[in-house]
Amino acid sequence: MSAKENLGDYYADTAYTPTKRQQWEEANPERDTIIGSRLPWNRRTQDNGTNEEYGHNNIAISQNWEDQRVDKSLEGDDIFNVMKVRYDHQSIMPPCYKGSAKLFFMAMAVGKGGFFLSLWILSVAVFGLLVMAIFDGEFEESFSAIFMMAKLLFPIGLLMIFLWKGGRYLEGKHPSILYGMRKAPLWRLNRQTGLFTIYDPKKAWEQRLEAPFWEYDAFLQSSPDTQGSATYSLILYHPFKRIRQKLDAQFPPTKMPGELVAAWQFLQRYMDVSQPLPDVPGLEIHRHKDPTTAAADQRKGRNPRYWRDMDEASVKKIQEEKYRKNIRLR
Repeated sequence: MSAKENLGDYYADTAYTPTKRQQWEEANPERDTIIGSRLPWNRRTQDNGTNEEYGHNNIAISQNWEDQRVDKSLEGDDIFNVMKVRYDHQSIMPPCYKGSAKLFFMAMAVGKGGFFLSLWILSVAVFGLLVMAIFDGEFEESFSAIFMMAKLLFPIGLLMIFLWKGGRYLEGKHPSILYGMRKAPLWRLNRQTGLFTIYDPKKAWEQRLEAPFWEYDAFLQSSPDTQGSATYSLILYHPFKRIRQKLDAQFPPTKMPGELVAAWQFLQRYMDVSQPLPDVPGLEIHRHKDPTTAAADQRKGRNPRYWRDMDEASVKKIQEEKYRKNIRLR
């Protein structure tokens, strides 16, 4: 019996269950592929996710988005039109940033790296000058040199920490100011309909492809960074339409392939209407709205405020445990 037959008319006929993927694979044993490691589809996906999905800050972010949605009476595509992001029981539509976002990310990275580099240089210089002063007895000259070094590095360190922490503040409080979000999404996952939609990045809301989630293959692709180290991205590829979509907007490129394997498991669990939603902090306030999830939580007696009643240190501990498991995934 299908999920739709079990749960009335909430889920569309195209809603994803592992059986549909199994049947599709059996019907399409030979299909086009792309360069990269093709990831497996799980018959029963474990409750997993990336390190970022378990961040304590996701509780406040998700609640803020929900408050905005309720205050403005937003439904459907209007949620993204107004808020430029959607992450709930029905859809995941990550923000689509303008090209200037890369410059801001670089500025924040330079700020963070520059601050710690300045601190390291000052520490080494102070240590070295003090050692010299002890052996030479020239304390006055050494303290004078330390003062001059601190005077030189202080404005540089101040600028670096401004770029780093100022960017982080704007990223959390006013992302539209920092990055400049585009008016249309890059892609959408819809649990209720089971469809994965890829949009034209140059034409707002124009679809390049909309197809059932189970028709896509997932790949890990690697590319060298500026230092030659492999950096991985998660890609969904339709083997018959030959259209691919990087999922960097939701799951940023990383040197840890296990994190993106966990991201792929998270997406399968999110879309599988035969299982409850992934139990992560950001989705907790939406769990009661999804029929499968609400029924499962009622059977298990799950505390509806499991994440929200947990202190930050406890959430952080779970996050670290998940991360340690993820880095071993292949």
